[in-house]
Amino acid sequence: MSAKKKDDAADEAVKNAGRSMSIQLGQLEATASFIRRKKPAVTTTATDHPPRMVAILLSGNVGDDRMEVYRAVRNGFPLQSVLNMIENSEVYKQRGVLSKIVGASDRTLARRLKTPNEILTSEQSTRALNYAEVLEKATEVLGSRELAEQWMVKPARGLDGEIPIDLISNSVGYELVTDFLTRIEYGVY
Repeated sequence: MSAKKKDDAADEAVKNAGRSMSIQLGQLEATASFIRRKKPAVTTTATDHPPRMVAILLSGNVGDDRMEVYRAVRNGFPLQSVLNMIENSEVYKQRGVLSKIVGASDRTLARRLKTPNEILTSEQSTRALNYAEVLEKATEVLGSRELAEQWMVKPARGLDGEIPIDLISNSVGYELVTDFLTRIEYGVY
């Protein structure tokens, strides 16, 4: 084979390799684009999904840093943040979750509502965080906020017939509910 033919063959091989590489890159980009479309959005708008409950408690300053969440709970959430969280859930409004979080009678609660900037104790803030996290987890596992809220007010067989929303107010109940949601998520219930 002459040198000219060898050069032409080499050039053709390079062109073919380039085409093959470009096809593979195109397929890779199409796959990545498909995955991005299917991946749930990290931030949501009011028109797409209801706001994240933990973000409401933290006044929008939510990240993956659990130490930041711990510090916010330790310092206490403002009562107004808890009120905002409860306003975003019909079930929480109807089921008197605020009195469960604050741990006070309706009369005491009415007095506390006069000072919405008052900071809750760390125990009260922990209960508020528990309610926020359970609703978010249930929404994630069950697919929508509506389904999550319906699930939270019905007796759950995996919780010995207890109603999930009634268990969340203490740490053991919170653990039972989150473990059960995890089992549902993985199909082990």
